[in-house]
Amino acid sequence: MRDQEIFFEQKVDGRRIVILKTYERALAHAAFQQMTPHALEALAASLDLKASFDPADIPCSSDGEFPDFLWGVVEDGAREDWDSFSYFIVRQTEDDHTVALFVSSDWPSAEAYARNMLAVPA
Repeated sequence: MRDQEIFFEQKVDGRRIVILKTYERALAHAAFQQMTPHALEALAASLDLKASFDPADIPCSSDGEFPDFLWGVVEDGAREDWDSFSYFIVRQTEDDHTVALFVSSDWPSAEAYARNMLAVPA
């Protein structure tokens, strides 16, 4: 099995946006920890949490438990088999500096986030 694979790549205005599919939990979790509050909100919206959880069980986005809650949901969605997981990481490279922007367990939300980032001026 391949550990990483580029699923999407586009360059605009000196920025390179890539979606990387990985089976490495540690890599995905490290990227997840770099996500901004805005990216976490976008992830939460893509997960449609209210459809899967009682609203009382969903931490407020300003709560310190919110990122851990989201990571648990991402991990649940990333399960491909009982012991294998896959994640999609949106990365941006600009001026030889690469940063992880977004992590998801599904392709459509990662692609939507990447395309949104391409539409936003640097």
